[in-house]
Amino acid sequence: MSLRIAYFVNSFKSVNWGGQATSNGIKKLVEQTYPNAEFTPLNLPPFPLNKIRIFRTFWEKKLANAILKDDRVNVLKNLNKLNIDKSFFEGFDTVCFNGEGAIHSKSGHLIRLMGMLYEFKKRGAFVSALNQTVDLGNNKLIQDVVKKVYSMVDYLAVREPVSQRELQKLGLNPELVADAAYALGSLSKEEVEELTSDLNLPQKFVAVTGSSYLKRSRKSIKLMDKLLIEIQKFYKDMPIYFLANAKTDMYIAKKLKSKYRFTIFGFPEKHDKAMAVIAKAYVVIGGRQHPNIFAAMQGIPFMPLKGNTHKMEGVVELLKYPMDVLSWNDCDKFNDAFEKIERIRHDLYDNAEVPILKTICLK
Repeated sequence: MSLRIAYFVNSFKSVNWGGQATSNGIKKLVEQTYPNAEFTPLNLPPFPLNKIRIFRTFWEKKLANAILKDDRVNVLKNLNKLNIDKSFFEGFDTVCFNGEGAIHSKSGHLIRLMGMLYEFKKRGAFVSALNQTVDLGNNKLIQDVVKKVYSMVDYLAVREPVSQRELQKLGLNPELVADAAYALGSLSKEEVEELTSDLNLPQKFVAVTGSSYLKRSRKSIKLMDKLLIEIQKFYKDMPIYFLANAKTDMYIAKKLKSKYRFTIFGFPEKHDKAMAVIAKAYVVIGGRQHPNIFAAMQGIPFMPLKGNTHKMEGVVELLKYPMDVLSWNDCDKFNDAFEKIERIRHDLYDNAEVPILKTICLK
């Protein structure tokens, strides 16, 4: 009997290259491990009154309390208030929950997702919660809900060691399985050349990325401006390619393009082409998790900057990559980091461990 797999969070069509890569990586692993399975990506309906956060928060608190009281009737009632009808759960015996970056204290999706996993378990589905960064801060309610639901699931994994320690502190025992993007493997030289043949890339260039830490604000534009100033000071006349991995990145890039005359590479380009561009870069600098993962997969030096959770610290620790994750406010440390990359450029990956993924656990 083949598995009927409900897959969410479905990020196949995401603007974000990391979302695209992880969903494609998970699909590849499912096809390799369970070749006869029915794999169904589910699109979550938008929240009701999506722009009015206070209404959402009201129903989320009710849902959280229903989960903690093990009150299934009110879990379903409050899920319905958040646009998840009971028909959503029908027709599946297996759940592949792709947590990605949704399991953090400021996420607008976390409580609804936990309610969905709760109901799938109550219906007897095998639930795998995997490929996730978990950063719950000091929010006791969210910690309690995550602990409750994740103690119910059949398989629990996180994608980096910082998240593993966080869940261990809650009394859970997640496996450590690297980000699903690693399942895609590195691109060959021939693939890189084919994917970049229309871009006319310079022989050497600096690839710069944004960060989930940055916002559409003057402050964030100033932080990126300071980074670019230091890059230009150190790398002199080497051209900059700005890899816009999200809408915020594109906003910041457009604000600074005329000053620095860089090329912007972003949507609608896909993750494989982004990886190919990174494979040709001299160095990657920024706070986007997956462009740095792509750099590691292709053996390209990267200088990591912080994101909105501890995900970048987790990436670096998992890889055993010999660079510190810098704050966006550490502009006085940027030059030293550039110098370190150049000193150990040819040894950066000597002791690093780039993961290889072949299987996935869904039963």
